[in-house]
Amino acid sequence: MRERWQQKALSIAISVVAVTMVIYHLVSTQYLLLGPIPHQNLHLAFALVLVFLGTLQKKPRLWAWIFVLILVSLVATGYVHIFYYDLELRSGFPTLADAIVGIILVIVAMESTRQAWGLALPFLAAFFIAYSILGYLLPPPFYIMKFEFEQIVSNMGIGMRGMYGSVLGISANYIFLFVVFGSLLGASGATGFFIEIGKAMGKRLRSGPAMAAVVTSALVGMVTGSVAANVATTGSFTIPLMKRIGYRPEQAGAIEAAASTGGQIMPPVMGIAAFAMAVFTETPYVTVMAMAAIPAALYFLTCAMYVHLQAIKMNITPMAEKSDVSELAKRAPLFIIPLALLVVLLVIGHSAMYCVFWAMVALVALSMIRKKTRPSLGQWLQGFISGAVTGAQIGVSVACIGTMIGVVVTTGLGIKIAAAVGAWSGGHLIVALVITMLVSVLLGMGVPTFTAYVLVAIVAAPVLVEMGVSMIVAHFFVFYFACFSFITPPIAIGALIAARLAKGSYTKTALEATKVAIAGFVLPYAMIFYPVLTLGPTDAHLILSGAISLLAGLLALEIAFVGQFFKKLHLATRALFLVVGALLVGFVMAQNYALLVVGIPLFAFLALWEWKKARTAKAVPVSAN
Repeated sequence: MRERWQQKALSIAISVVAVTMVIYHLVSTQYLLLGPIPHQNLHLAFALVLVFLGTLQKKPRLWAWIFVLILVSLVATGYVHIFYYDLELRSGFPTLADAIVGIILVIVAMESTRQAWGLALPFLAAFFIAYSILGYLLPPPFYIMKFEFEQIVSNMGIGMRGMYGSVLGISANYIFLFVVFGSLLGASGATGFFIEIGKAMGKRLRSGPAMAAVVTSALVGMVTGSVAANVATTGSFTIPLMKRIGYRPEQAGAIEAAASTGGQIMPPVMGIAAFAMAVFTETPYVTVMAMAAIPAALYFLTCAMYVHLQAIKMNITPMAEKSDVSELAKRAPLFIIPLALLVVLLVIGHSAMYCVFWAMVALVALSMIRKKTRPSLGQWLQGFISGAVTGAQIGVSVACIGTMIGVVVTTGLGIKIAAAVGAWSGGHLIVALVITMLVSVLLGMGVPTFTAYVLVAIVAAPVLVEMGVSMIVAHFFVFYFACFSFITPPIAIGALIAARLAKGSYTKTALEATKVAIAGFVLPYAMIFYPVLTLGPTDAHLILSGAISLLAGLLALEIAFVGQFFKKLHLATRALFLVVGALLVGFVMAQNYALLVVGIPLFAFLALWEWKKARTAKAVPVSAN
């Protein structure tokens, strides 16, 4: 009885803190309540308390430890709120009290991140902190000067740098609101729109449910800001549908994981990391959104190729379940109108905070029109609470990564890594790209999408900029690999969740997901060597040839991976398609027309050959009768 009352009291506490956090952020979009640093600090305080309360709800036996953490978090953030102006003035020369508060902030940021996301990010933060303390003992090129402990603490947070830098501001100003918006979409019943799309596509296409997974995950993923949340949300209905019509568990999980990961690269919202990219590169958000459009379209086109070829190979038939076209039309405005309003307001030039506020207002207003889609007060509250909790989890991870940014800036680690990669690559850009890709995937494993991007942006992007790649394209390169680390073994969080939902093998699901998402690993390289993909200047003669070559190359790769074209392919033919894919993608990067001259005729020959074989195989039973 006592435990039940404790859980109820905790639920009320979480609800009050979450709703208060949402109300504060919503009001802040319309009125300037606090300055930049106090605003970030209050955002962090809310986030820390919410994360710790969430842990206490799951593990009530830890109440003493959690109570201490909440208390010291409030004391530390309260100290910053009262003395933030003085802290800025004495940045780099903290008092004893400043240093103690700074240490507390670093500890609670790391501990809350561990509770929310596991050990990966706190372990990395500890490594960076150790480097700032002991780096003077290392040989060149990673040697650094010896810093006083007070300087290190100041640079990581209490000196209004590092933890309180631009990254926490992005979380407080943009990310939190967009996560809440994504949560409200679910509370409003907009997911019913996706279910009806799945039924409609399943009726007309043999790959319908899988194709629906691709479409709906793209739509949901671009506003949720989380691959894990996207897989869990859309996968709960797309994966069972795919399994029901004949896809193996690993295939169903892989398709959902790949499509959900792709939601992070899909404009207009791009899983909220696009706002960070706009800030880091000093590029207008609308420009970032436009640059992302063509690669995103190519990615999802390639995913669609995979699911359709797989459906043909497995002889999957269209679903018998009928879709309710009327219901589809009635639910469509719940998703389309708020998103369209968001995009229009962004294009006009309003701030992202202002835009997402009015998108939420539109969503709430539209959901109230029909009784069938009118959520109860409890459903709205749950949407706010769910969004606030997820936003808080991202917020504490951003605070944790802020400590690492402080180390990178203070020690010059980013410049050292860039110099080291430049030396290891021997000045060859393609080698540097491969090394940067590996670093980006490694740093992105096991952390939230936005955090993964920020981490690789500060460490890996400068490597490419040093070698002559434009800053925005360099950021796109590392951003893609940070996103696709979610389906890259050995730590593929998106594939892990999808495998659990599908009840399949994690390893097989992750490997299959990399086949579905092959474009996600090819397109970043293409962006570097074929700038037209990101609306950059390209020689006129390369525009058409590059587009044809890239499309045909991606198709050839998927044909090789699936082993199906017009009919099932022999191993030798699959190998030839793989060679064709390599030749055509190679042309885009090397711009050597010899590769195109060999690749296109070979692709045409193989396609015609397989078409004739399939036609002959169909004609045999007819002539026999």
